[in-house]
Amino acid sequence: MDVAELFADGQTSLRQGDYRGAALTFDRIVAHESEGLWLERALFQGALAHEALGDLEAAAQRFEQLGRRLPSAQLANEALVRSLRVRLHQEAWAAAGQTALVYLERYPNAAPGSRILAYAARALELLAAARQEEAEYAVAKGLEIVDRLQLDRAGRIPRDLAQLYFALGEARRHRAEAATLSGDVKEFAARLERRCELLLEAQSAYSDTMRAYDAHWSTMAGYRVGELYERLHQELMQIPPPRATDEHERQLFEGAMRLRYSVLSSKAASMLEHTLAMATRTGESSEWVRRTEQSLRKLEAARRDEERALDRLPFSRAQLEQALADLEQRSKEPKSSTPGASDPSSKR
Repeated sequence: MDVAELFADGQTSLRQGDYRGAALTFDRIVAHESEGLWLERALFQGALAHEALGDLEAAAQRFEQLGRRLPSAQLANEALVRSLRVRLHQEAWAAAGQTALVYLERYPNAAPGSRILAYAARALELLAAARQEEAEYAVAKGLEIVDRLQLDRAGRIPRDLAQLYFALGEARRHRAEAATLSGDVKEFAARLERRCELLLEAQSAYSDTMRAYDAHWSTMAGYRVGELYERLHQELMQIPPPRATDEHERQLFEGAMRLRYSVLSSKAASMLEHTLAMATRTGESSEWVRRTEQSLRKLEAARRDEERALDRLPFSRAQLEQALADLEQRSKEPKSSTPGASDPSSKR
């Protein structure tokens, strides 16, 4: 059997759903062909067969062999894009980021969706390496394309935008978790408010991820939202009681903070429920689904604890809301100067 007949057999197996047979056939061609069109086509079709089998590592390797080692191949561009999707699905951030570098350098005028995907891969690689500012720059480059072409209009968004918005959510999540809390009443109110602002910004990006209707990325995004609130609650429980002038002020402050968390966590729980419903509809059954289910249970338990703690306090919800507003206002007031301190302007 010559290579053309062998390739035709592989194509038949692929069409008929015999992915294992197709993969073996195309790999046999690759083993015997050192160059040329048959090698290129067999690598690409073999990658598709391995991907259909669920062997993502083998699929990525073949896409990369074609796209990176055979740059003049007709299918090189598409192979690199497909390898990016597979590596990102695997959460192989370093491999995806390096392929993204090759792609962006080689194809500066590639299709917008492909460049957006490459910027997302680069950002996720940089975030994994704790290179926050560089990652945010890569996200911004991707968002420039999105804004210019108005790809994020209301409703469903292109699938390859999911990874970019997930990267944006990850960048904001890192910013939020770096915003530490304080045991001082005035400092605590200001810092918690900043933490919540960043948290909601991250949640917004993760929500945009879900607009691509990709069950895998939606589930990852949903889990991250639950994780944000779970870590916030852990920090709230670990810090010592805030310093206050009397017990009444301390209780009022505690209630206001618990109310703030309770309201936010209710919204997060709704988002996680929506994520799990999507996973059920689409048949998604990954590890991320299990993690999201656990996160929702923890979030619900924490929310119930907060509600019980609020019920034990001698204040109404309206009083606590007013106390929270007062604390936020106090946090914005300028600090008084130290008594006896000289005015810098007097030295001029």
